[in-house]
Amino acid sequence: TIETIEDVYIAGTVDPCYVIRIKESGMVVKVPRANAAKSGIRPLLSTRKVKEMFRTLESECANRVTGGNWTERCKDLERRINGSTSIELAEVVRDLLTWKIKSGLSFEESMLLETASTYLSHELAAVKGISPDAAYEEIVNHISKSAESKEVA
Repeated sequence: TIETIEDVYIAGTVDPCYVIRIKESGMVVKVPRANAAKSGIRPLLSTRKVKEMFRTLESECANRVTGGNWTERCKDLERRINGSTSIELAEVVRDLLTWKIKSGLSFEESMLLETASTYLSHELAAVKGISPDAAYEEIVNHISKSAESKEVA
């Protein structure tokens, strides 16, 4: 959570910095405003974006590519997790959870799923004022609802 913006003396200049407190560890991080986008800081989801995220979670999963270079596939997933929008993050979580259910994940994919679902559930928790565990359950329920509706059809 961004607590405040304060001026910090960095390399001979004064730069405004976001002061961010990480709830889980209590750690405080200061990020120069000019570097916010590069650092992966983005505004919390609006109500409209939360609805869009849930639609994304309920939408059809991307086909799993099994050929080619697996390290490149994992790097692509990692790029989408760390430098993307919340909607792209939801796509990664949806795809990895669905693949896990259908055919299992590699160790690397499992680690990426854990990272992506943690990021997404913490963001949803902050927006909705619920615990990250409750947010994760909502995410899983939306993906499950999609899978169940496709089995019925």
